[in-house]
Amino acid sequence: MILRRAAAPMRLSAMAGGPGATGRGSTGQGSTRLAGMLLPLFLAAAVLCGACDGGRGGSAEPPGGLRAVPAPVAATTGGEVRGVVAGDVVSFYGIPYAAAPVGNLRWRAPVPPAPWQGVRDGSVRGHPCPQTDALAAAASEDCLFVNVTAPTAAVAAAGVTSTGGSTGASATASVTARTGEVRRPVLVWIHGGGFAAGSANEVDMSALAAGGPAVLVGVNYRLGALGQLALPALTTESGGDAGSYAVADIIAALRWVRDNAAAFGGDPGNITIFGESAGSVNVCAVLAAPSARGLVQRAVMQSGPCLWPFPAMAAAERTGEAFAAQLGCTDPATVLGCLRATPVERVLDMGGQADVLTSPRWAPVTGSLTLPRPPAEAIAEGAADRVPVIVGTVRDEGRAFTANFDPGQELTAERFTQIVREQMPDKADAVLAAYPLGAVPPRERLAQVITDRLFACPTARSADLFTRTGSRVYGYEFDVPGLTPVIAGVNPGATHTAELPYLFPAGSSGSPTSSGPAGFAAGPSAGPSLTPDQRDLSAAMIDYWTRFAAAGDPNAASSTGPLPAWPSWPVTRTPTSPDRLVLQPGTIEAGAGYAAAHHCEIWG
Repeated sequence: MILRRAAAPMRLSAMAGGPGATGRGSTGQGSTRLAGMLLPLFLAAAVLCGACDGGRGGSAEPPGGLRAVPAPVAATTGGEVRGVVAGDVVSFYGIPYAAAPVGNLRWRAPVPPAPWQGVRDGSVRGHPCPQTDALAAAASEDCLFVNVTAPTAAVAAAGVTSTGGSTGASATASVTARTGEVRRPVLVWIHGGGFAAGSANEVDMSALAAGGPAVLVGVNYRLGALGQLALPALTTESGGDAGSYAVADIIAALRWVRDNAAAFGGDPGNITIFGESAGSVNVCAVLAAPSARGLVQRAVMQSGPCLWPFPAMAAAERTGEAFAAQLGCTDPATVLGCLRATPVERVLDMGGQADVLTSPRWAPVTGSLTLPRPPAEAIAEGAADRVPVIVGTVRDEGRAFTANFDPGQELTAERFTQIVREQMPDKADAVLAAYPLGAVPPRERLAQVITDRLFACPTARSADLFTRTGSRVYGYEFDVPGLTPVIAGVNPGATHTAELPYLFPAGSSGSPTSSGPAGFAAGPSAGPSLTPDQRDLSAAMIDYWTRFAAAGDPNAASSTGPLPAWPSWPVTRTPTSPDRLVLQPGTIEAGAGYAAAHHCEIWG
């Protein structure tokens, strides 16, 4: 693998495909998940490992051939839970951090779960939250769980009890905490999925936990209308806190992490939240939420900028009233009882987002107690948590999202022009000039517009906001040049979600790899299909992310040795100032000219 420190800032032509190219030339996005025919605004990859079925009920015991080892029992605030050991890590799945939001708790703020008696089996994953995606069959409203994966040594040092087998019911030995043992940084994963799909069960957190070493926590949160419905009646009932139940769930999970991190060998004073796509946007929402102040010490936002507009309360309430009317709940006096009695299947049938260029029907609502103002506004005014931040994108995010435009057909030049003039009439002439006919196929042109308008340029502006208010910011851009096109009509390279399998390599716990249910693509695994450069890139990314979690700086010293220096985001951007780390198999180096490469003079 070539790990290059750029002697001079990268030439723009190296990123833009050379003179005359309209964007990024023939290299770009990757193949992970291409979800259905109605693609949510922020599509999340399902990086399913072989031992992680995306739904519930699958045991997480080590696969055949692995040596049986004592299964630790951790004492949490809700009760004891027994983990399952695989290789160098131990995992505790399906731990409730809030009560099931069912019945009268539907569309209410999360409340603590009831404690349990005895030892809870942590080898079985909890349900995904209700959704219409590939995880729908396993979903349930009883879904507010976390998964925890930690190095076995860290858990042992926390002084947990061990049992004599992976399913034993009684403690046979105690592990004594070692005086002076260093607590590990905690990374809390917030999955993506357009605010309407996904689950914490979709990723194998073992590589990050072992590589840090660190404690990893994955969070389930309410989705779609169940997580983001606003109505005047809900606003009145809650005292002004409707529409951001999903964000409130994540904040409740962070409180659980703070209160329980030490039980797994983690440091409750060193918590990093990281998320991708809609999960990244939720990261930004958490930073801006007054009730989350002090819970987070670092943040990583992958392919989901803070600059995306959040619906304001008045508009969200109008959407909610139309939704209630669709379900036949029109009487203001009984609307909440009517909605809470509606079967969840009917709630999910009411539709969502048509394509990535239209606003999502369901997203976190601002103007509530949880989110009083848009996150970008809170950051700009210094009202958000000021923490070190990593922000970044895949070089060509938009390729997967073009699937919703003329699906199964060739997208013509005329159709591209029509989409541009309909969706962005005030910028249409400038867009058509910047992305000219003939430079790349029309579908690739559309992909570039989606990338630059919705991801790259808002990410650059988000980095500017954080930097101006005193946060240290590190940008990145990920690509896998030459990767098989995710859809006909686009160029080879990486697409939205393509970086996730490098952070969450399938089979990293020693489990066999699998492509998972229909609609999900297998990510890089520990198997022989990976090239040495891909393996090295995955290892480097895990190292950067966990160094950042430990010290707030991805350049921090590590026992794994030096990596190419990651430049911080410049306070004042220039065409030649290093502004990001370019992450590709075979090449890791500083890059410059991010805004110019993505035509941010058009998009702002």
